[in-house]
Amino acid sequence: MTELHGADPNTQAAEGYETPDEYSGQGDERIVRALSIAYTVQVEDPSGNKVLEPREARRNEKVTLDQIGLIAQIKGEKSHAFYTDNERERLEEGQEPDSATAVGSASGGDVSTMGEYELAEYIKGTSPAGKELTVSETVALAGHDKDFAHRLLLAENIATNGEPRKGVEAGLTSIIESS
Repeated sequence: MTELHGADPNTQAAEGYETPDEYSGQGDERIVRALSIAYTVQVEDPSGNKVLEPREARRNEKVTLDQIGLIAQIKGEKSHAFYTDNERERLEEGQEPDSATAVGSASGGDVSTMGEYELAEYIKGTSPAGKELTVSETVALAGHDKDFAHRLLLAENIATNGEPRKGVEAGLTSIIESS
C-alpha cells in the first residue's frame, strides 16, 4: 500500500541531514519563498489523543525550524521553497530577491523584455540554470509587475500546450488581480 499512499513520514531518513550552504547563515528561521508550504504539527484532540494537524505557511511568512519540523525543512530546502541567504538579504533590503530584473536571460538580456514565445522557451529550460523553471520560480519572475505577470501567464500557456500548471496560474492571476 505504501506505493499508493507513500511511506510514514516518521520513517524517512533524516539522520545526518545538514542544511545546505545557501541557507547556513539563517540560523533556525526561514522565509517562505514558494506560494505556500504545508507542514504538520502534533496536537492533542479533545479526547486526549495526539494527532497530526496540517498547517500552511504562505509566501514571505517567517517560520522557525522548530515550528515546521525537520521533514518540512528538508523538503523545503531541497525544493527551494525558502529564500536562500542571498535572496533573503535582497528581500530585507527592499529589493525583489528573484524578480525578472534579477534574473538574466540566456542571451544576457533582461527577461522582462522577452516576448511570450521567448518566455515560453525560458520557462521550458533555456534559463541560465538550464532547467525548467519551477512553479515558484516562474511566479517569482513577475515580482509585482501586473503586465509582466500577464505575459508570463500567456507564456506558461504556450510552454505547457494550453495546460498551465495550477500553481503558476493561481500565483500569476493573484498578481494580475492585486490592487
